[in-house]
Amino acid sequence: MLAPATPRVPSAAGEPKSAEAPLRVLFVAGFCGDERTGAGNAVHSLAGALRARGHAVDLWFAEDFTAAVTAGRRARLLFPIAAARRIQREAVHYDVIVLHEPSAMPYLLARKWNAALPPCVVMSHGVEQHSWDLHAERTPRSLKARLFHPLTELAQANYSLRHADAVVCLSNDDAEYLEQRLGVSAARIHRISNGVDARRFTPHWSVSAQPGLVFVGSWIPRKGTQEFVKAFAELRRSRPDLRASVLGAGLSVETVRKDFAAADRESVSVVPSVSRHELPTLLARDQIFVLPSHFEGMPLTLLEAMATGLPCVTTNICGMRDVVAQGTDGFLISPGDTAALVATLNTLLASSELRRRIGNAARQSAEKRTWERCAGEIAAVLQQVAGSKPRRFVLQEGRWSDQITQDPGERLAGVLVKLGEDLQQAPNGFREMEDWNDYQIAGRILDLGCGTGWKAAHFQRERSNSVVAVDRDSRLLEFGRKKFGVQRLVEGDACALPFPSATFDWVLAVEVVEHLERPDLFFHEIHRVLRPGGKLLLTTPNRLQYLRPWHPRWFYRALRGRMMLEPSHVREFTVHELAELLPAGLEIECQRYRGTLCGRPLPVAIESVPQPFRRWWAQGIELVMQKAVGRAG
Repeated sequence: MLAPATPRVPSAAGEPKSAEAPLRVLFVAGFCGDERTGAGNAVHSLAGALRARGHAVDLWFAEDFTAAVTAGRRARLLFPIAAARRIQREAVHYDVIVLHEPSAMPYLLARKWNAALPPCVVMSHGVEQHSWDLHAERTPRSLKARLFHPLTELAQANYSLRHADAVVCLSNDDAEYLEQRLGVSAARIHRISNGVDARRFTPHWSVSAQPGLVFVGSWIPRKGTQEFVKAFAELRRSRPDLRASVLGAGLSVETVRKDFAAADRESVSVVPSVSRHELPTLLARDQIFVLPSHFEGMPLTLLEAMATGLPCVTTNICGMRDVVAQGTDGFLISPGDTAALVATLNTLLASSELRRRIGNAARQSAEKRTWERCAGEIAAVLQQVAGSKPRRFVLQEGRWSDQITQDPGERLAGVLVKLGEDLQQAPNGFREMEDWNDYQIAGRILDLGCGTGWKAAHFQRERSNSVVAVDRDSRLLEFGRKKFGVQRLVEGDACALPFPSATFDWVLAVEVVEHLERPDLFFHEIHRVLRPGGKLLLTTPNRLQYLRPWHPRWFYRALRGRMMLEPSHVREFTVHELAELLPAGLEIECQRYRGTLCGRPLPVAIESVPQPFRRWWAQGIELVMQKAVGRAG
């Protein structure tokens, strides 16, 4: 029995670690990871705050999947599939996967069939179906869009939200919509607001006689650009010196200015792309932030404007009403209500004291919404999800059951002690290892997960061998020392071995890997302590042994990886799944299937079964792997 691996998570120098258990988290998003965009900046900021808490976070964005991105509109179908396939290949390195709506559907389907895949949290920056129902894009929908968008984009998004282990959304409106419209359980919905780095958006402006208006974000109808243009034209009739700034439009200066009346165009400054470092300086002026959007999750630009101390005018929708208190730290108007927008802006433009008071209140409100706070809230969700285990069925008292009535570790220790006693009393307790004679196991030998040490006792009978046995259970080691006379017994963790690199000629790992939380670290440690040319003998139960079509329920559960031979197993494997875990330089040299043909009324030796069928119903797998010559560590 070996100790489960503890994830090794680096932390930034000088940053305090939280008391929570460190997690290995993967964020996958089907949009651009450019920090100049709101969504990209949000993901990077949240990841940075999680790393500061001691978690290891990797980020994959659209640009990391070239083939899917270059597919044009087909990327909405290809990206989720490509992401799911890559996650499955690298899943062993993560405790939880965070996928952004609507890219989670293929991975969630894969996880239904493979319980070993990490749990999935779906993050929504604004529920797609909610936006569609509100017609937030504010443009005419073609027949093609009405037919294909629900089938491709919305269907994936809704499936992702309904089947995720947890859903994180930004606004109370979206949380309510998820529960009432999409039927997502309230227990799986977590409302976590965006954050802001208030230290970067410190105001350094003074009251001006000619304040301006500022719009920050993509210049698209959903953001209320038409209302902004109309309101600006109306205000300039009485305030001809009024100016407006459009920051981060994503379009050229000429394209944006064309939307304004000819008389107003010279009064509009446009910055097509704004970096996160430039934005604080551009906001630090006496101006009014205007965002008349028709749909948002919770825009970062609103929080950043508030942190800068700008009075903000936005719409009474979704995430905005969760952030702005009407008349206290900002103003809310109905979406599409240009008259109300003009009236509110006129009021603010007329009073420098009102702008100052609302701006100060906005800054105080934004200072409470830090990324550190957001990271703490989402870390709690990730911890909860990562700690949840899929329903498993184990063999107990001759039947499959999901009710585990005894501590798995205590049960396994008892089984091993009983086996050790039986072996000690048997005339030839080492007879089972005669099949290994062909491997010529000799030299410096490490027995990992040695249990009571009976294998080590066998090999130490040959005086030319140097045998070390490792297990985490001190009781089993003491039994081996007394009953079998094993000389060198070490209490330790198989994923953090206390031996120098290139120490052993052979490593034995008999029925061990299925007990470990981190089999990848286990193999890396074995690779490290093996000398070049050294070999690993590994045995483990065959996950496919439970595939019995004549028992449909068993067959279904076995396909999904939900059946285990015994409660202490974390995961059981096929040969292919083991091969995917091996580090470079450790390759399979020989593979055999052992035991009897499972599912038969009478025991049938697997050797009597045709070779192509052995992999399906053999009870056990036996592999010999060799470390490549020339690799010292």
